[in-house]
Amino acid sequence: MFGFFFQMFLLCAGAFLAGVLLTWLTMRSRESSAVEVQSLSIMEEPAATAPAIKANSRTMMFHTPESPYYKRMKGDAFFHSPEDARRAGYTMWTPRPRVPASA
Repeated sequence: MFGFFFQMFLLCAGAFLAGVLLTWLTMRSRESSAVEVQSLSIMEEPAATAPAIKANSRTMMFHTPESPYYKRMKGDAFFHSPEDARRAGYTMWTPRPRVPASA
């Protein structure tokens, strides 16, 4: 009985270590190619001169200071002008029309 549990333990440990090794190898190859990808036109937010345009790369929308969501959105991409954001492929926010509640 002890031999069976020991064999199962070794099998599980070997599978775990193989998964760790495969994950490490794939992440290692991505790190070397990630250096080339960072040359996009999306700028990181500098501390001294903050850009006026905040953008969300998941929704590909950007918000200007006139947007009601500008203060509460974090943004993961920043631009100095709406033209820069449009050139990068982002769309400007648009106000949603309010739908009246049916009575």
